[in-house]
Amino acid sequence: MFNRRFATATRRLGHAETAVRLAGVYALAALADDWPDGRQTCIDELCAYLRTPYGPPPEADPPAAEQLAFGGRQEVHHAVISIITAHLRENARVSWRGHDFDFTGVRFDGGDFSRAEFSGGTVDFTGAVFSGGTVDFTGAVFSGATVDFTGAEFSGASLDFTGATFSGGTLHFVAAEFSGGAVHFGGATFSGATHYFVTAVFSGASLDFAGATCSGGVLDFAGAEFSGGTVHFTGAEFSGGIIGFVGAEFSGATAHFNDAAFSGGTLDFTDATLSGGTLHFTDAEFSGTGVVFTGATFSGGTVDFSDATFSGRRGGLGKDIATDPPAGLLLPPA
Repeated sequence: MFNRRFATATRRLGHAETAVRLAGVYALAALADDWPDGRQTCIDELCAYLRTPYGPPPEADPPAAEQLAFGGRQEVHHAVISIITAHLRENARVSWRGHDFDFTGVRFDGGDFSRAEFSGGTVDFTGAVFSGGTVDFTGAVFSGATVDFTGAEFSGASLDFTGATFSGGTLHFVAAEFSGGAVHFGGATFSGATHYFVTAVFSGASLDFAGATCSGGVLDFAGAEFSGGTVHFTGAEFSGGIIGFVGAEFSGATAHFNDAAFSGGTLDFTDATLSGGTLHFTDAEFSGTGVVFTGATFSGGTVDFSDATFSGRRGGLGKDIATDPPAGLLLPPA
């Protein structure tokens, strides 16, 4: 019986009519609820539908038929996302938590994953394209899950993790490209997780960790490129762990660590390059934290520690910086 239901539902997904495709989506979701042993297979089919070609909106004043066709594809696309999210929330009648979700190469023009709980499993956005709109992960919980945005492209889109919780697991934005738009982690909580933004490129984009709390784990921006745009860690709290900008390049970008609190751990700018732009640490507090700028290059930029406080005076700054600060580095009064 399950196999017949599966075959019927998947045939509907390929139908030309929007209403029939929607019926297939809801039929697959219902089957996943009823068929624990085949649940991952049904989820895989829903994700496969999202990976089918889904172009951007037609140009202005398109023919009515073209506009109608796009509207139908968009309706089904967003319905799949909504169904997946509903099954990952705390009040879900049947939970799909712990399963894998393959969104590789999917084009997103919005979508609501707010308050979803990803517990274990893999959520794969490798090579996905975010073009306009907002993909909403506000209040989402990632507990032991691997979330992978490696090579994803963000063009004028907003990705919102405000208030999300990351406990264990790994978050990858390796080699992702951000052109305009914004990624929000404001008020998010990171506990023992590892987050890679290695070699990511931020061009005129906004990256916001304001008010985030990081306890242990690693936040790694090694080799990332920041060109224009802003990075906000204002008021963030870091307890232990490593925040690494090793080899990162800041060209005309502004990074705010104002009022941030660092307790233990390491803030590492080894071999970073600052060409124009500013790193602000005004009123930041460092307690037992190592701040390293070994091999960093300052070319027309400014790193401002005005009114920052360090336990043991400047004990947290690397020896080379505390004794021989380069031009462009503003330290608090001795």
